[in-house]
Amino acid sequence: MAARKSPHLRKARTAAAGSWLALLAATTLGDAADTLRAEVRAQGLPSTGNYRLVVQSFDATGRDARPVGSVQRSVSADELRQGVNVNLLELRQPLANAEAPSAAQGPLVVAWIEAGEPDLEFDGRTARPSPGSVYGVVKRDATQGVVQIRLNRKA
Repeated sequence: MAARKSPHLRKARTAAAGSWLALLAATTLGDAADTLRAEVRAQGLPSTGNYRLVVQSFDATGRDARPVGSVQRSVSADELRQGVNVNLLELRQPLANAEAPSAAQGPLVVAWIEAGEPDLEFDGRTARPSPGSVYGVVKRDATQGVVQIRLNRKA
């Protein structure tokens, strides 16, 4: 008879196979935290100057949806052409005898760039793209290892 695998063991293995951020989240925050890996790409940008890259993850869509994870960093056009890898720490309310949000609710990852440097004093979860920002949106799948986002739309 095969032994059952507990969900906690699965999460620990995922954390051990991922980044130090995933390991830290799994060991200190437990089920309330998770990590998301994303690769962001953009073509056709001017080669000079730096951009502020913001990536946010959502469990649901709609006007009242709040990001569960975010990251911001400085990137160049050359880096975006090659692909920028980011890790987001997602913080949720602990689930009490409830199911995780279903894919039907529309878990999304949104990324955009703006001219300039990141403002690390500013929480990336409250950031919104300004008019003219180049952005991308991807519907997230729970089985995806790395979410791939192409910045190919304009706000």
